[in-house]
Amino acid sequence: MASFAAAEKAIESNLGHAAPETTLPLSAQVGWNFPVIPEGAETTIIPVAFPVDSLPKEKQARLVQEMEIFAVLGLALMIWMLPFFFINRGLCCRCFQRCLSRHLSCYFCLGLLFVVSAVSFMVAKEPDVNANDLFFKLVEVLEFFSEKLSQILMQVTLVLGILVAVLMRKKIVSLLGYDSQIVRADLKDVLTLFQAQRFSPIEVTLWKVSGLPAAFSTRTLFVRMLLGYNEPQHSRPHNGRTDSMVLRETFQLNYDPEDETQQLSIVIKQQELVGNAVSQLAPVAGALVGAAGGLVTPLGPTAGAGLGVVTGVGAANSLGVEVARVDLSSAMVNRLRNAARGAQVTDRSRLGTARHFNDENFAKVDLVPQGQLWLSIEDVAHEVP
Repeated sequence: MASFAAAEKAIESNLGHAAPETTLPLSAQVGWNFPVIPEGAETTIIPVAFPVDSLPKEKQARLVQEMEIFAVLGLALMIWMLPFFFINRGLCCRCFQRCLSRHLSCYFCLGLLFVVSAVSFMVAKEPDVNANDLFFKLVEVLEFFSEKLSQILMQVTLVLGILVAVLMRKKIVSLLGYDSQIVRADLKDVLTLFQAQRFSPIEVTLWKVSGLPAAFSTRTLFVRMLLGYNEPQHSRPHNGRTDSMVLRETFQLNYDPEDETQQLSIVIKQQELVGNAVSQLAPVAGALVGAAGGLVTPLGPTAGAGLGVVTGVGAANSLGVEVARVDLSSAMVNRLRNAARGAQVTDRSRLGTARHFNDENFAKVDLVPQGQLWLSIEDVAHEVP
């Protein structure tokens, strides 16, 4: 206390240019008595050392108030969570669960009244806590958690988007109109250092097609064949066809007998009047039209051009009406290979002659939505360099 009295005397004896014998009223501030300076009086700044004995007490009091605030908020949260634990988790007897379930609205009203009363009592009791500061503190906490949650959701959305794009890549490519693979490599090729020893040539022979969906007039039909990383192959166009045609054509493809993900697709398509030049110009035309449309819409020219390119690509790849198709799995291809191997067809130089195109040498498969296709699949001897 001697240091407190000495500090007070130092302040009173050095009050600016005021006379030392002038007596000023005192004002209590944080446990200290300070003289009240009259308005308009000349003053000067005098550094005076103060003991810091009272600061830890203020911090301790503030810490106690914050603990009381968190205790009240935690109690409010516990009150709102009690029905969840009692009803859904089965932490109480059945009779109490039924009673709480029937009177849940009353529990809500009583809980709300208790929480409001507890918060009001805390605000009235604590001198440094008011409703306004408490409200803005809660808003600040919610803002902090919302920003963190937004960042986490953005990262999770990006990862999920990449994962969905990888898992659904075939569906996305098919929606864009592509019926063949765009990237001709996968994890197996990377692990095998892009070695082609696992592939062996096969020969697919098509005899005839019948029972196709009928048309109002004759049309030009051709066959499109797709298998893994092979380039799409086409038969010659057959003019003046309605629901059937005789092909007698062969296709040679590279095939991996151990890859169960491969699929041999044989598509019967109708030839269009539009050529490949128009198909190649469709994405560019779509980009120009999309950019022009984006100038008058909230999307903007960049987004409009992107949507135009996607639309143009889909339109270009959808040219050519699909009449029917069949998708053969790897197991079905292996079964047809084994059947042809068991048939002991040795005279391969005469495979294309008329006597070899009969029901004994070909298997009939059903097309979707209707029709039948006669084909055979055989292994081809490796080429001798």
